[in-house]
Amino acid sequence: MTTEEIQHYINEAVRKKFEGFKAESMEMMTSEGGDGRFLGKVYAMRYLGISENPEIYLAVGSTDRGVQIVKFGNSECLTPQEGDLDFLLQKELGIEKEEE
Repeated sequence: MTTEEIQHYINEAVRKKFEGFKAESMEMMTSEGGDGRFLGKVYAMRYLGISENPEIYLAVGSTDRGVQIVKFGNSECLTPQEGDLDFLLQKELGIEKEEE
């Protein structure tokens, strides 16, 4: 999935479940003093005012080996597919995927 697809997927799920929150998007470069998992440019979305999580971040970037990494709240995964994102949403915000 592309960065934009991941951001859209997470954002749509959050918007369906919660109201009255604020979302801010940003881009940033990682620094040498960071946690070492991300390398280069990171695309982030900060959600403010969601129930028990007053502030939660979605970050999408690449590792030093060029593998896509996604961190949402305290959870992360590499090269995610929809099922992986569903797991992150359920674990961090209790959002269950709607059956179609």
